[in-house]
Amino acid sequence: MTFIGVISDHKSFDNINAYLKKDEIKLININKKSIGNIKNIKFETIIINSDLNNFKQEEYAIEQLCLKSKYLFINTDVNIKFSISPKSKVNIITYGLNQKATVTVSSITETDILIYLQRNIKNAKGKVIEVGEKMININENNKLKTYEILMIYIIFLIYYDTIIKPI
Repeated sequence: MTFIGVISDHKSFDNINAYLKKDEIKLININKKSIGNIKNIKFETIIINSDLNNFKQEEYAIEQLCLKSKYLFINTDVNIKFSISPKSKVNIITYGLNQKATVTVSSITETDILIYLQRNIKNAKGKVIEVGEKMININENNKLKTYEILMIYIIFLIYYDTIIKPI
């Protein structure tokens, strides 16, 4: 089973978890209360989708969790004040509306979102995912925010050979 730690607000975590509902992936919400209990868990992936200003006391523990992970997804549009050494073996994938993010949005309409992968990345099976754009259909009942869609898209790129289903 793959453990993915998510530093995000509770609502975003619940939305992503409800969408994925996969047996082989277990999402764990990392918050101030849980950080002490989960610092010994080896997460394959850590997702940072929230500002870390509220984690001043836990900053070292979060850095250690990130250094032990295989993948680190970072929202480039939030405030993160720690750095990961270039010598570490962590695969960092950035996402957001920032033009320099690895995964960003080319366009958004009411029915579609065009996601752009700007750099090649390796998935969990070692396959190289090449640069390109992918149109994702958005259902009219969609409750997911743009950042949540980007996180789900990256999870599908890394862990599944299937294309992301309509959101």
